[in-house]
Amino acid sequence: MPEQNVEPNRDKIQTETSPSAEATRAQRGASQAFPLSLQQKFLRAAAMLTTVYLCALFLGLPLVFRNFYFNITETKQFYFLCASGVYLLLLLFARIALPPDFGVWRAREGVHPAVIALFAFFAVSLIGGLISRYPGEVFFGENNRYQGLLTLFCYACLVFALSRREIDLRWPERAFLLAAGIVSLLGLLHHFGADPFGFYEDLRASDQGRFLSTIGNANFFGSYVVLSFSVATGYFLRASTRKARIFAVFSLALVSFGALVAGSDSAALGLLAVAALAPLLLFSDAVALRRLPLGWAVFFLCAFVFGLLAVILPSATYLSSFVTKLSRPAVSLPLAAAAFALWFALTKVAPERLSRAKRPYAIALLGALLLGALTLVLLNTVFRELPLGGLARYLRFSESWGTDRGKIWAFVLRVYAELPAAQQLFGASSGALFHADAVKPLFSDAALDTAHNEYLQYLVANGALGLGCYLAALTVAVSAGIRRGKGEPVYRGLTLAVAAYAVQAAVNIAQPMTTPIFFVLMGILISRKTERVLPAV
Repeated sequence: MPEQNVEPNRDKIQTETSPSAEATRAQRGASQAFPLSLQQKFLRAAAMLTTVYLCALFLGLPLVFRNFYFNITETKQFYFLCASGVYLLLLLFARIALPPDFGVWRAREGVHPAVIALFAFFAVSLIGGLISRYPGEVFFGENNRYQGLLTLFCYACLVFALSRREIDLRWPERAFLLAAGIVSLLGLLHHFGADPFGFYEDLRASDQGRFLSTIGNANFFGSYVVLSFSVATGYFLRASTRKARIFAVFSLALVSFGALVAGSDSAALGLLAVAALAPLLLFSDAVALRRLPLGWAVFFLCAFVFGLLAVILPSATYLSSFVTKLSRPAVSLPLAAAAFALWFALTKVAPERLSRAKRPYAIALLGALLLGALTLVLLNTVFRELPLGGLARYLRFSESWGTDRGKIWAFVLRVYAELPAAQQLFGASSGALFHADAVKPLFSDAALDTAHNEYLQYLVANGALGLGCYLAALTVAVSAGIRRGKGEPVYRGLTLAVAAYAVQAAVNIAQPMTTPIFFVLMGILISRKTERVLPAV
């Protein structure tokens, strides 16, 4: 069925679920005839404050720096806490100045389960901090990438505040994509040895290969790229006007180049998660599902161009082996051609058939995951001696697996097993791994302060109860985003970003660069549904 037969259905849904034009005009006339109530004024003020805050966070946090890479973690932490603190205080002052109207009935709003889970996460961490052997660093978490009690409390309060708001995402989303494009472009320049702002002037030569853009460490850069690629993909899939489509293609191309130079296999893992999970969010929207292969065609064409540039330009930062293989013309061009062919094939498929494919796809995806897990188990047990060539570095677990992550994870599990029962439940708090490593260093040239796996880190620092609360909040938020994405396409990219971040977090670190954005996105996913119809982008 042609695409033009599908678009009117979406317009019909929006018309049926929103006030008519006549009703809207009547409401405007009524608002002019009668003064706004205190509650209406508060809602307007809160909506404006939320839009400003989200734009400031999405645009400012990735780009802010001081003294280049040398205190970038502290700078971003300071920016996040200050911006969030001002936002929360202004919301509180607005509520005090504009209290609920006396004598006017108001529907009671319950607290979202994800918010409850995050406050429980903080409460468990607080108990863990009280019984910690190192109470001096519990509050700020300086030996836990600043993921201390202050940060966890800020996360919970932000998610709570955002869950109570109706959020207009038009400007925040554009601010997100604008920052992502700048960060990715600067990362591309850094990879090819161009340093327009002097980030590398005082950096040791041994460190230059793993620091990128305004984010810093390649793993942190990769984490941000995973979020950005997901949001850019969501925008690309629903862009309808000519200007929006140009901006969508431009943003997706820049972020694609950022993903290619990330130099971290965690970014590759996140991109694979995007590829696997994106169709699950789109089977109810034939137009977006048909456009998805075009998005991947843009990515593969960027990989082709990057491969050509890599031949003639020097490389100053590391590349992941995944990107090294992908950027070869013999790989990127056939993949781009396959993406175009899939797009053309999907244009011939009726929307009803596409929607019916969701269950088979989900079953096939689950089966592939189970088969992959079984294969990994067999390759590391029964078929341990089977030669795998270059794939052994990914499929065969050892202490050197994942740049020594195998050794780190084994150490973390030993540390957790040796904790007292109370700390196993409530956590040994921030700095536990740092001090355990100080007793018997795992590496001779660096101190270990994180598990390089966010879930293992939460297990040690926040305990089994804390990890359970965190996973509950994450699951509820993603479920809410999936439900909202069916009727509000703008939430699809954000849901994909949260889910992809959760996947790459299995080999990465929670830190002030991108983890705050992840929690803010969780808050947006569980925010109140807007009553008005937002214009198409």
